[in-house]
Amino acid sequence: MRALSLISLLLLAACAEHHEATLPAKWARVDGQPVNAGLLDIDTLNCKDEMQTPDKAVQGKADKDAYIQAMVEDFVRCMTEHGYVQTKS
Repeated sequence: MRALSLISLLLLAACAEHHEATLPAKWARVDGQPVNAGLLDIDTLNCKDEMQTPDKAVQGKADKDAYIQAMVEDFVRCMTEHGYVQTKS
């Protein structure tokens, strides 16, 4: 019975769609100033919160991948508005 439960769980996990948004993790200040870790955390949380609020960029996106990409683009736009640019890892 345990084997059947384990097999069912594995099959269910294999069939489940997995969409994952990858948010950029490395940021630098546009003005060249050092990044304040505390302020970066606040701005990141603010942008993640803003990302959760649907806007024109994500409304009407039926495709999950397009929706996720639009959410990531919203996050990057918000961080740019707060004075950050993405850096390579």
